[in-house]
Amino acid sequence: MMHISLSRPVRVHAWVIFTMLVLLTTHTVVVAQTNSITNRKMTLQSVIQRTLANSPELHEFTYRQQAIEGEIKTASLKPALNVGIEVENFLGTGEVSGIKDTELTLTLSSVIELGNKLNSRKAFAKAQSTLVEAQKQVHTLDVLAEVTRRYIDVLAQQALIDAQKDAETLARYTYQAVTKRVDAGASPAFEQKRAEAALARSRLDVVTAQQTKQAMINSLAIMWGEKDPTFTDVEGDLFALQSSPSLTALFTTLLDSPNLEVYTQESRLQASQVRLTQAANQSDLSWTAGIRRMNGIDETAFVAGVSMPLFAGDRNLGEYEKQRAIQAQLEQQKESATQSLYHQLNMALMIRNNALLNVQTLQNSIIPPLVQALELVEQAYINGRFSYLEWVSTRQELLNAKQALIQSAKQAHQRGADIESLTAQPLVDTINTSFSRKAK
Repeated sequence: MMHISLSRPVRVHAWVIFTMLVLLTTHTVVVAQTNSITNRKMTLQSVIQRTLANSPELHEFTYRQQAIEGEIKTASLKPALNVGIEVENFLGTGEVSGIKDTELTLTLSSVIELGNKLNSRKAFAKAQSTLVEAQKQVHTLDVLAEVTRRYIDVLAQQALIDAQKDAETLARYTYQAVTKRVDAGASPAFEQKRAEAALARSRLDVVTAQQTKQAMINSLAIMWGEKDPTFTDVEGDLFALQSSPSLTALFTTLLDSPNLEVYTQESRLQASQVRLTQAANQSDLSWTAGIRRMNGIDETAFVAGVSMPLFAGDRNLGEYEKQRAIQAQLEQQKESATQSLYHQLNMALMIRNNALLNVQTLQNSIIPPLVQALELVEQAYINGRFSYLEWVSTRQELLNAKQALIQSAKQAHQRGADIESLTAQPLVDTINTSFSRKAK
């Protein structure tokens, strides 16, 4: 098992580390066993580490949590104490002119919260923190899935370049063989020109494929903010694939995934909001206490008072009903999200299984006969029994089959990444699987 050491501190839960380990050790693309770039090749482990360490989309949640921590501190505060000074009967007319009959009152006042409002506020703020953490989990899965898909894009493009180079080599060999027959007067001159054009087209295909690969590398590197990538290739076995789990098993796993957990946390947050609204039904008790100095009679006395609003529960009924309706709405949203995620899971599994079938059929039943057919047609052309057109047609069929194989393997991996993102679980049970088989 590989161990991960992040290059800079990143707040991630154990499930994130587990997901990273799964992607690094069981995802069928991975064959690298180091987090360094060797021979200018990037490993999936390095890609994930750099993305988690530098993704602004994920670091945003750190500041959101800091903001909520401030809200928790505010919510934990008790009502403030207020000090007041009141002066009466001064600077008037007649007997109350001047300050000889002034009354000076010094008071201290506050509010006694009833209905467990303090704990309700704290619970609501903490529920916000839990929801943000759940949202971070979902975004982390999305980021991991996206960086994996882009990694697979590059890996598949590398395989396509290899296929295009093989096609260029074959086109060059064909051109040389046709030239010999034309020079010997066994074939018309236009076949040489067609072979020359086919060779130029093959060279063009290689160049465009290489340019496409560089663009894909740029898209991969921007995931961690690198605009001038220093690597030129990625490591992995595109054709190492395993069968898919059943839809029933995947759906069971989906029910515990962060994609649905975030709706659970939203419901809990709203439940806290409902309790906070209920607490507001109980009126708070305002109190005042102090001392009064009466200059007119040269005496001092204590003053005190309490007040409480009436019918607060009736005035708060509308807000309470509103929050309960929102709570019920969130439950329906979770049910709707469950159905939508089930559909996405079903479609991703269908596409992946079809891609796996295509890979198996192409590898075992289509490409081997085409390779043999190409050898036979080539020999027949050299012997003068088949035309140039038949040779080129068979060669193109083989190239098309190889390209279809690459696209099917790419699709299987990418839909696998989608499934892992939806379920937050690997497609295989073990995390010590080695994938060393290479495609022929």
